[in-house]
Amino acid sequence: MSAEPLEPPLPFSGPTYGIPRTIKGISERLPKERRALFMEQVMTAEFGADLDEVMLVWWGQAVLAQDPGREKRLADARAGRNLVPLSEVQRRLERRSGAE
Repeated sequence: MSAEPLEPPLPFSGPTYGIPRTIKGISERLPKERRALFMEQVMTAEFGADLDEVMLVWWGQAVLAQDPGREKRLADARAGRNLVPLSEVQRRLERRSGAE
């Protein structure tokens, strides 16, 4: 048995580990305004691939919801505030990969 985490570290801080891929686990980590939609989709999904897809998508949303600055960044992006030029994004990606 290894003490290594099962999931890779995420690029932001916050309590992201340990979100079970269960209806209860996901719903507990979603903001209240999103929880009702999740429950509706879970209750209407057919068992099998349909339900698996709903669970996967919403588990991802629950993980992302743990990032404390996410909503502000989304609002800024939608309003066109604090945008970064694509050339800067490319430069940062190249620097990160050691290609520079």
